[in-house]
Amino acid sequence: MHHSRRSLLIGILILAIANICFSAKAVIIKLMYRYEVSTQSVIALRMLFSLPVYVAVAWYLHRRSNNVRLSRREWLAISGLGILSYYISSMLDFWGLQYVTAGVERLILYTYPTIVLILSAVLFKKRVTRVQYAALALTYLGVVLAFVAEKGFGDQRNLLLGGGLVFACAITYSFYVVYTGEYVHKVGSAKFTCYAVLAATVPALIQSYLHDGMDLFHFPQQVYVLAGWISIVSTVLPTFLVVEGIRIVGANNSGIIGLIGPVATIALGYIFLGEPITPLQILGTVVVLAGVTLISVLSPKS
Repeated sequence: MHHSRRSLLIGILILAIANICFSAKAVIIKLMYRYEVSTQSVIALRMLFSLPVYVAVAWYLHRRSNNVRLSRREWLAISGLGILSYYISSMLDFWGLQYVTAGVERLILYTYPTIVLILSAVLFKKRVTRVQYAALALTYLGVVLAFVAEKGFGDQRNLLLGGGLVFACAITYSFYVVYTGEYVHKVGSAKFTCYAVLAATVPALIQSYLHDGMDLFHFPQQVYVLAGWISIVSTVLPTFLVVEGIRIVGANNSGIIGLIGPVATIALGYIFLGEPITPLQILGTVVVLAGVTLISVLSPKS
C-alpha cells in the first residue's frame, strides 16, 4: 500500500513538471519574438535543437529486440499525424501568439478535450450526455470571459485573429488525439512521438528555407538560449514525462493534474512578460477549467 501511494505521488509530480514545462512554451516563444525572430524561424530552431534527441531515442528503440516493424501505410499515417500536430498545429499556435497573451493562448488550447468530444460524436457516433453538453457550454463561457478580460490590453494587436489561430491549432491537435490511439498502442508512445516529430521536422525546415533561405544563425545569443529552452524543456522533456506519468497514474487522473497548465502559463506570463492578471481573467480561467474537468473526468463514460 505504501509503495502504491509513493508511486502515485511520483506520477503526479512527473505530470505536474511536464505540464509546467509545456506551459512555458508560449512564454518562451513570446520572448523570442522580442528579438524579431519570425514564426518560421522559431519553429525551425525548435525542431533543429530537439532533433538529435528524438533521433537518438528512435534509433535506440528501433534496435530493441521487441521492435515492431511498420507497414508503408502505418509509416504514412504516423508521418501525417506528426506533421498535423508538430508542424501545422505548431504553426497556427505560434502565429496566434503574435496577437494574444500567453495566458489566453494556453486557455484556448486547453479546450481541446471539448473538441475531441465533438469529433467523437460526429465521426464515431458516440453519445454526448447532458452533463457533457453543460460542460461544453461552461467551457466556452469561460473562454468568452477570458477574451473580454483581454480587451484593451496593450499586447493585443488583433485579439480575434490570434484567438482564431490558436483555436484552429486546438482543432488540428484534436484530430491528432482522435486518430493516434491505434498507432500508439502498436508501436508505443515514445517511439510514436519520435517518428511523428521527425516527420514534422521536414516541412518545418523546408518552410524556413523557402521563407528566408533557412538563415537561422544570425540572431543574438539570447535567441539560441531560448531555442534550447523551448526545444529541450518545453518539447523533448515533457513529451516523454507525460507518457511515463500517464502510465503511473492513468489517463483520467492525468486530466485533473493538467489543470496546472493554464494556471502556470498565466503565472509565468505575469513574471516573465509582464502580462496583467485581472479578476475577470481569473474568473474565465476557473470556468474553463471547471468545464474541461467535467468533460475529461466527471462526465459519465459512454
